[in-house]
Amino acid sequence: MTNSLRDHGYYLKFPPGWVKSLRLELKKEFKDYPIHFATAGEIEYLPPVVTKSTLGKFAGKLPSKPQGITLWGTIYYTPNYPVVLKSYKDNRGDSEALVYEFGMYAHEAYHAIEQELTGKLKWFIKYVARLIKTPNAYKHPMEIPAYEFQDYLKRVARQSDELKP
Repeated sequence: MTNSLRDHGYYLKFPPGWVKSLRLELKKEFKDYPIHFATAGEIEYLPPVVTKSTLGKFAGKLPSKPQGITLWGTIYYTPNYPVVLKSYKDNRGDSEALVYEFGMYAHEAYHAIEQELTGKLKWFIKYVARLIKTPNAYKHPMEIPAYEFQDYLKRVARQSDELKP
């Protein structure tokens, strides 16, 4: 189903402080998450990313034009993602493009952990059932907390000393 391998180190493209914040915030958000903890009490596991896949191509054609989709604990970026990223780089600069990338990753990581806790198939069925009732991605009840999480971590990243111009 995928044309490229899962990148288990995708998060390494972000400054270490951002990744630490992501792990700590995931731990706060999902207090009962039972596995993959580092010794510092942070969530150690962060989901892998696939940048080119059949699943990503298909998801990119959905009416909401998502830039990413997370299924079975893996983030699949769609062909829309590099287009939006390029727009950020061209119009807002490299720093803001990196913040955008980090926000996207944080949003999808939120879904990956949520899927682990809920059960992947159960989460998927619940998501699709609610998608039928609420097809707008920004108003979907399972997307709202992920967008709030994303926005918060983007603010954290922008305030970080690690943000390079």
